[in-house]
Amino acid sequence: MAILCDGRSFLFYKFVDKRPGKAKPQIFLGKFPSGKRELVLPPGGDMNRAAFYQQIRRTCDTFYYVFLIGYQAGLEAYWKRSVKRSEEEGNERDSTPRWYGAVILARRAVDEAVSAWNLYDEGNFTESKQCGEKAVQYLAERYVSPYPSLVAVNANNEFLNIASRHLL
Repeated sequence: MAILCDGRSFLFYKFVDKRPGKAKPQIFLGKFPSGKRELVLPPGGDMNRAAFYQQIRRTCDTFYYVFLIGYQAGLEAYWKRSVKRSEEEGNERDSTPRWYGAVILARRAVDEAVSAWNLYDEGNFTESKQCGEKAVQYLAERYVSPYPSLVAVNANNEFLNIASRHLL
């Protein structure tokens, strides 16, 4: 992944590993949940404080989204590598199903993050926050330890309710 910023806006690019034969890897210009390919940064200056914070929040949400899809892409690469090695070795590796589980959780997290983004744009702030917290739960689910001394909390230091335990 690559993020380009000129101080006024930023774009992101994503590596594409789906290529026929020995074709060269490709990258493409990413698209944000809003459908836009560019995020304009807040100008600062005479903008009132509330409007500035709202714009900064959107910028932070955008970075979160970009890094989240990068995380998902990384997990998918590890899962595909594990599947390939399983085929080469002639038996399933222990890690392959766990990588797949991690990919599914990451996809769910991305879906929830996009829903949170859209709900925020519609002015549904409470629902947006709930979707955002659900996305974090999906991410934390992969890392929850079976040891009770290690727990996951959200931004408000509240314990996350995570039902299943997936460790890699």
